[in-house]
Formats: sequence, structure tokens, C-alpha cells
Amino acid sequence: MAIKIDWTVFPGRDKRKAFTDRLIPESPFRSAGVSIPQARKTASALSPDDEIEFEYIEDIIVRGIVIFSARISFEEKKTLIEAFLPFLCSWMVTDIVSSSLWYRKDEKKDVFSYFFSLIDRKEEMTQRLGIVALMDRSFMDEEHISLMLDKISAIHTDHYLLNMGAAWYFASAYTRLPDLAYAWYPRLDGRIRKMARQKCRDSRRISQQDKQRLG
Repeated sequence: MAIKIDWTVFPGRDKRKAFTDRLIPESPFRSAGVSIPQARKTASALSPDDEIEFEYIEDIIVRGIVIFSARISFEEKKTLIEAFLPFLCSWMVTDIVSSSLWYRKDEKKDVFSYFFSLIDRKEEMTQRLGIVALMDRSFMDEEHISLMLDKISAIHTDHYLLNMGAAWYFASAYTRLPDLAYAWYPRLDGRIRKMARQKCRDSRRISQQDKQRLG
């Protein structure tokens, strides 16, 4: 039997619920009005074997955190992630669960290969998950960034959240290796390039000179 999480134990939810709902208009699941730290606290008491009843977006986030943070082999984790992919209903889900990813150092190659392959899937939120998961700092080196910039330069879609994920990746890469990233900048889809330029302009970690050469 699936576990129904009681979010009423957390006070002051109404204001946060209204705020969160405005952030996730694309999601068919509304917010329970709890913070991400509260969701993480709830997830820490659960295991990958626990089924959760999905009523709110936080229920989905908790399930994702449990899966991504589990101290299990990545081979086992891939099976759980595959079953979870249909529930990627919002940028909030992809971004929060991917930041919880745990894996052993000797699994790094398999982890990169798996999430890299997700970018070739047909479902845009699955593609976004692949992109944001590989923004983990352990993959933000010249070798991995080059592969990723080549991949995202092939993305051409009207899907706003996927384009924004690609733009976010470019801005992160430009922050770390501006000369390398800049070489790929003209190859980006125009919509992604525009978003990436704005993200770079808004960043305090990018020099004024590097911002100016983006146009």
C-alpha cells in the first residue's frame, strides 16, 4: 500500500503553496505548501522500497530525492529512475532531485553515460533531467563540458523549460571555462542562445569582459 504523506504537520503552508503554485504552472500537481528542506527531511525517513501516493508535487519530489540519494549501486538506481521518469512534471522536480544524486566514484563513467543518453530521449523533461544532472561539479571539466556543449548545440525545440535547462548549462560552463564555452556559443539554437546570454549577464561570477563578448 502506498504511503500518504501528511503535510499538515508543517505549519504556515498557505502562503508558500500560493507562491509555489505560481512557479510551476506546467505541473498537473499542485503544491502542498512545504519548503524543500521540509521535503528533504520527510525523504530522509523513507527508503526506495516505500511507495508514495502522489497528490502534491512535493510527494513526487520526495520520491525522487529518496531514489537519487539512495546508497545503492547505480545499476539498481537506474531501474528506479526509469520508473520515475514519467513523473517529471516540472522543472522543480528535475532540478531538485538531480541535486540529490549520490553515486560511488567508480561509477562516474556509468553515471555520465546514462544521463547523457537521456538528452536523446523524446520527452523534454527527461532531456532536461539529463542536462541538469550533469551540471554536478564532478562533470564540469573540459572533457565533459565539450561533450555536453556538442549535445546541447543540437537541441532545437519550442519547449521553454528544455531550452532554459540548456541555457543554464551553457552559462555554468561559461562561468568555468569561458573560452571553451564561447567557441560553442554561435552553434546554439537562437532561443537557447538568447536565454544563455541573459543568464550570463545576470551572473556575478562572469567578468564584464566575458559578458560583453556574448553581444
